[in-house]
Amino acid sequence: MSELALGLKRLHLPTVSRLYVEYEEKATKEGWGYVEYLERLVLEEVAHRIQTRIHRAQRAAGFPFIKTIEEFDFAFQRSIERRMLGAYLGPELVSEGRCAIFCGPPGTGKTALSVAISMKAIQNGYDALFTTATEMITAMTEAEKKGRASELLPKYLSPDVLVIDEMGYLSYGPNAANVVFQVVDRRYLAGNKPIIFTTNKEPSEWSSVLHDADLSEAILDRILHKGEVLTLSGESYRRRRG
Repeated sequence: MSELALGLKRLHLPTVSRLYVEYEEKATKEGWGYVEYLERLVLEEVAHRIQTRIHRAQRAAGFPFIKTIEEFDFAFQRSIERRMLGAYLGPELVSEGRCAIFCGPPGTGKTALSVAISMKAIQNGYDALFTTATEMITAMTEAEKKGRASELLPKYLSPDVLVIDEMGYLSYGPNAANVVFQVVDRRYLAGNKPIIFTTNKEPSEWSSVLHDADLSEAILDRILHKGEVLTLSGESYRRRRG
């Protein structure tokens, strides 16, 4: 192994190490100068690192599937337009602490939109976590019983963007409101870190879903401080596909 190859390995530049011989040949054939040769190698390394970070963040997020905003079928789901999501697709989602509640019947694209927005956040340099309301409430309730809630709570507080899917789809125990409020309140106090809820229940029904009218109101107050309810309607994607 040459001294250059060894140096690139020690500097953790795998893309440059993989391409420098090939690019040297191209540089000779196409008359690149030293600066252009170096610039192209550096740009390839940067692009590779960005893609590696994105793929790593996607895996860590735990998405049930991958969907980008470009793949979302706005022609079929006409109750919402891409322009309505402008504040959620740029860095301001995190920098301005935007939250959202996607509300509507099953199959109308709520989860797909939450994933697509989270994917945009990842592409913008942030990280995300996807969980269902049932999964989070169950995990936190069990952790509290074992006196380990403080160990699990950071899982839901650390990510830049948190998706809580399917709020209200299943019945919850008496501790549900307390769990959701802990997560929402702590993220709110940490700079209003974004949370995206999907739900088939109108926010006005959350008090019966969570068995606590006061905490439900407090949860919604924090979410809607810099957030909004976006309602999706229409035919189910699943029925269309058969």
